[in-house]
Amino acid sequence: MRERKIGPVCFGGLVLAAIVVWGAVALPAEGKDPAKETVLIGVKEASGMAIKLEIEPAQAMYMPMHGSWMEMKPEKGEIYHFEVKPEDPGSKTRLSYAVVKFRAVNTGNGKVVEKELHPMWGGSGLHYAANGALPGDGAYTATVIVEPPTFARGPKNKDMWKKPAQGAFEFTLRKGRVVP
Repeated sequence: MRERKIGPVCFGGLVLAAIVVWGAVALPAEGKDPAKETVLIGVKEASGMAIKLEIEPAQAMYMPMHGSWMEMKPEKGEIYHFEVKPEDPGSKTRLSYAVVKFRAVNTGNGKVVEKELHPMWGGSGLHYAANGALPGDGAYTATVIVEPPTFARGPKNKDMWKKPAQGAFEFTLRKGRVVP
């Protein structure tokens, strides 16, 4: 097999480098692989809060249990880490003391993933997360529900987040990659 390399070509300021092999052009892979890098699915405003949903590679989580730290490793097949960051848009503060639920439906095969996300601290600060899998390639509708936080509020803020906030997200998984 003979390979010919073509140097960088400029199109409107965009530099493309392609390798031509027997008439086929090798292009950069489409989309991002959430099993290898963090992928922002979206940010939705709901009930006075911003809800950010990301999917990233599964990871071990350490939780205090019975006076010592317990490692919670991803189970077999859990290749993703579903991460939600509920935030007050005004103060840019992440909301603690909330119950956060994640649900994703593959609209092609009807399979569902449901998780209650754990409060967690990581490189991006406070968030809610759980490891899991998505049931195959296809279009997904995902719902994140943030129950009212249980922390106290001052008189001016007593009515903030009294009802659950719900964000709806859509994304497509093709060959294990989130694509536009």
